[in-house]
Amino acid sequence: MKHERIIRVSQRQGYTTYIVAEEDAAKAVALIRKVVGPGPVVQSIGRASLKLLDAVGLSAGEYNQTQNYLDH
Repeated sequence: MKHERIIRVSQRQGYTTYIVAEEDAAKAVALIRKVVGPGPVVQSIGRASLKLLDAVGLSAGEYNQTQNYLDH
């Protein structure tokens, strides 16, 4: 695995970012869409290095929610 995906889940009240240990953007989006359901907008916003994957401690197919930012 060369890269992981950074996925943003947007809702009216803000967004949540996930780091997904999956190279394919469509597969990463599908994985997170299963978690959050059909309502929110789920987008792959980029890729991150293997160093980040190692730092977060994810194996292939795993994901980690990072931070939830709310609009005020």
